[in-house]
Amino acid sequence: MHADPIEQVLEYLADGQQAEALEQLDRLIREEPYHGTAHALRALIHANQGQLDRAADDAGTAKQLASDHPFVLYVAGAVALQQGAVLEAIRAAEEAQQFDPTYADAVLLEARARATAGQWARVIALADRVVEQEPENEEAAVLAAVARDVERDGELDEMAWKSLAERFPLNPVARAGSGWTRMHAGQIRAARAEFEQALALDPSLPWAKQGLVLALKARNPVYALLLRFFLWFSGLPTRTRTSALIGGLLAYNFLRRTARTEPELKPFITPLLIAYAGFVVLTWLADPLLNLVLMARPEGRRLLTPDEKRGAVLVGACLTLAALLGVTAAFTPWKNAGMSAFGVGFTSFAVTAAYQRRGRKRTQLQVLAGIALCSSLAAGILPDQFAGIALVIAILCIVLGTWMSHFGEDHPRHVS
Repeated sequence: MHADPIEQVLEYLADGQQAEALEQLDRLIREEPYHGTAHALRALIHANQGQLDRAADDAGTAKQLASDHPFVLYVAGAVALQQGAVLEAIRAAEEAQQFDPTYADAVLLEARARATAGQWARVIALADRVVEQEPENEEAAVLAAVARDVERDGELDEMAWKSLAERFPLNPVARAGSGWTRMHAGQIRAARAEFEQALALDPSLPWAKQGLVLALKARNPVYALLLRFFLWFSGLPTRTRTSALIGGLLAYNFLRRTARTEPELKPFITPLLIAYAGFVVLTWLADPLLNLVLMARPEGRRLLTPDEKRGAVLVGACLTLAALLGVTAAFTPWKNAGMSAFGVGFTSFAVTAAYQRRGRKRTQLQVLAGIALCSSLAAGILPDQFAGIALVIAILCIVLGTWMSHFGEDHPRHVS
């Protein structure tokens, strides 16, 4: 048996033998209840197993026993971050660095916590500090690359990610970043291969899952064209994107009025109006509809998030109901069913908008979508003098919901 039981614990952990490591720590703590490092190690194992309450208890005990030990402070911060206590994690990481300024794990813990808080400039400084000390530190190099991309409004540095993937081929985030740069370059097949490699290394990595879902959808040639357009469009400055969106709407209205006042130009203008309307419909509904297609296959169901599945099913339900109402209006005396079909069909836009957001913002958009759906159905059964009003209410809710989906925060954070 090893003279130092902590070394034995570390060997167990290096071999992935958590149960044995816990058993050794339990024995050590029974013999030496004031061993702060042992409590800290046990806290890390419990946190790894998802037992955050037990981890927090052990981390608190360790901090009471060894409040000046950098590793103990690091563990307290790591557990706090897993619990969502971002400010507490930052403070613990800073305390650990006061006792050991070269403690790379503590610096990276602070960087991860500040990334959670959206403090990207500080993340870059911290990650660069670690890279300066340890040029081959994977986590620091990758974290710095991610932070720089966020600082550039999501614009990926192709050479940086290519270099990271070559230097750290077994790092899933580096491979996913390489996949996204290939996606932006239109190399869909190569991007898919990178995302698959990233998921083979870390099956839970959301960035790789999202990329692979897009790559699978891009097998549809129409979606592939849309994807390339939006990847290009997202790289434009915010002011340019806003101007383009407003300009497109103004141009559509101008052409529509021109077609009405100049009938001889209508044959030339109508195809442009149809193309623009089709483009708008595709931009809103292509994702949820292709998610429905992916759900038909086990691979797609595994990759899609619960929100993506739920949104796809609801959009599909709206369009199916709209189609049924449209057929009913065409082949039965119930003509107002056509009004309901129109409203329910466009409610799918509001549903899509809701499932693009999270938290309170989603709830607000879901309420608007619900009102739009009820008003659309009411338009089909109310007397004619009220049916039009109900449909107008539905359209207003849909327009308001799609407009609101572009603004506001899902989960604002306030960390000093």
